[in-house]
Amino acid sequence: MSKFESDLITLDDVIKKQYFFNIPIYQRLYVWGKEQIHSLLDDIVTAWQEDKNEFYLGGTLVIERTLHDTADTSKLYDLIDGQQRFTTLWLISVVLGEQLTEYRQVQTEQGVRPRINFAIRPQVTEFFEKLCREEKASLPQAKQLEDALQYIKSYFDNAEVKVDKVTLTDFIRTKVQLILTKVPKETDLNKLFEVINNRGVQLQHHEILKAKLLESIDSKKREAYAQLWDACSDMNGYVERHLHDATQVNTLALYESKIEPDVYQREQLSNAKYVIKSLKQNKQHIQTKPMSLAAILKNKNSFTSNDSEPEDELDNGLPDRVSSIITFSMLLQHTLRIYLQKNKKIEHNDISKISDKDLLQIFKLHWLKEQPNSKQVESFFRLLWDVRYQFDKHIIKWVLVEEDKQLAIRRLRVIPGKKNTRYLQRETTDASPSLSLLQSMLYHSQQMTTQYWLTPLLKFLLENNEKNVLHYLQHLDNHLLCSEADAPLIERTHRYLVDCWHTEKVLNAAKSLNQSYDNGTQYPHYWFYKLEYVLYLKLKAKKNNLADNFRMTAKNSVEHVTPQNPRIPQDTIPADLLHTFGNLALVTGSINSEMTDDGFTIKKAKFEERHKGKGVSLKLEDIYSNKQWKKDEIKDHHQKMISDFNLYIKTVNDKTTELLNE
Repeated sequence: MSKFESDLITLDDVIKKQYFFNIPIYQRLYVWGKEQIHSLLDDIVTAWQEDKNEFYLGGTLVIERTLHDTADTSKLYDLIDGQQRFTTLWLISVVLGEQLTEYRQVQTEQGVRPRINFAIRPQVTEFFEKLCREEKASLPQAKQLEDALQYIKSYFDNAEVKVDKVTLTDFIRTKVQLILTKVPKETDLNKLFEVINNRGVQLQHHEILKAKLLESIDSKKREAYAQLWDACSDMNGYVERHLHDATQVNTLALYESKIEPDVYQREQLSNAKYVIKSLKQNKQHIQTKPMSLAAILKNKNSFTSNDSEPEDELDNGLPDRVSSIITFSMLLQHTLRIYLQKNKKIEHNDISKISDKDLLQIFKLHWLKEQPNSKQVESFFRLLWDVRYQFDKHIIKWVLVEEDKQLAIRRLRVIPGKKNTRYLQRETTDASPSLSLLQSMLYHSQQMTTQYWLTPLLKFLLENNEKNVLHYLQHLDNHLLCSEADAPLIERTHRYLVDCWHTEKVLNAAKSLNQSYDNGTQYPHYWFYKLEYVLYLKLKAKKNNLADNFRMTAKNSVEHVTPQNPRIPQDTIPADLLHTFGNLALVTGSINSEMTDDGFTIKKAKFEERHKGKGVSLKLEDIYSNKQWKKDEIKDHHQKMISDFNLYIKTVNDKTTELLNE
């Protein structure tokens, strides 16, 4: 072959044509994390639920390798580009099985052969082979792959709607399509990689949407609204910084000015109306005609610099190495939901889903088909700014602190500078640890790409006194996620857009924590995360130092304290207790691996040596405070967790009643 050949193929084609794939040594190892994996799974599951005829996965570049065995009719390809998606599909096939088993592996005379192989990385290939043989596979060299498997298992164990594996795997096998491009063997790979790495970035959907909306705005106003949008669109960093850097508008003056007669005395920077006004004035100032030196000398006006303008020292101590928990496309859709609810005359007063890749279609279907006029479009732009401002002020971001990424809220403050100057800076400490932890709990326990709880929270922040925001989110969490799910999550959150203090019948914690599963690993992760928050509040009230070190982190592995297959028979506990909530804890994959099948005494010693007091799991802190772990201890712990849950829910409900009565 001397030409590039491209074919549109499915996994069924891969199976029937006996294709095998090798990850060459020059490729990086698997690097996808939870967000990328969940995003791909969301897209596939959504396409399956909507019964689409096809799902386009993307392109894959391969180069064929020569087989030494001439009797072998299979094809072996080196994966040059697209290996992250391809490997993720393979891992999905491990978790789901069913119609994907033949994609995962092939039975040969020499034994089981995985569809994918890692060249000159025998430990990773061994990991793949063990998975094919359904053996326990845990190797340091395959840590990222092992975590990815846990993410995938967690996704299906905690899915809001139960997935039919038979029909889903058939959909993935026959409807998921990708373009397989075969590269000629004589291709200069160095030049090819250079082209791949330097290829242009496509215009993003939100940029196309911006252009469509700006067409409706008067040309004299268009630039100011475009600048407002651009400042909001960069989700990494803070919006006031983006605005100042791009326009040099005096954000400090806007921050210090109060909105009258707003009872909450919010700063003008939080209100798009005043920001737009400043942008227009700023444009007029910039467009002033240049003056000659003679004209300046004759002019009676004084030309002095504004000492209140921020200086170059903006960077001093500023923790601006931050990234958002959602994309700008997602923020636009949360904003659209609020906009539609506020404008009840629109036919569809809510969208049917939040989806990054369907941004344009969602806006077209639920708003643009109404042909909004200039005032309505301007109103949406202003709402976008107001939402983004509240998002930066009250919603967690990933903050890099000494090379450690943490979820935290950083508030603005005014800092004195040189020569009597002042400037805006974000705090270096968390503004509200309890609020950050509750949001972190929701972020980690819900679908990574949608975060539906954000819409009612952002609407509440726009319309209410922010001092009650922590309690409001506690109320929202309890009534939204601790009640019977009688509709999809997006429909249930809309009830809180209509009435922010909407209530549902909150379940007794016993009903949620006494659920029975064939294997404890299927237990919904939400309850573990929520319990950690409840225990944190309990410790904080007692001023226990353990609360100071506690942070919500990503955990994907359910640990049996008494193992399912204990090494010592005396450690065995009754089968009806083994998979109960009392005997389980949510931990990282590494902690799960180090605990293995040891009994309680050995596990307790390991925990106390490596993790005690470091806040890795408050549930485990409670468990390992026991001297032994038998039937009575497990039941007592289980009941205590139920009591703590119910007390927390009652406390929140009582405070809600008190607030509403006021």
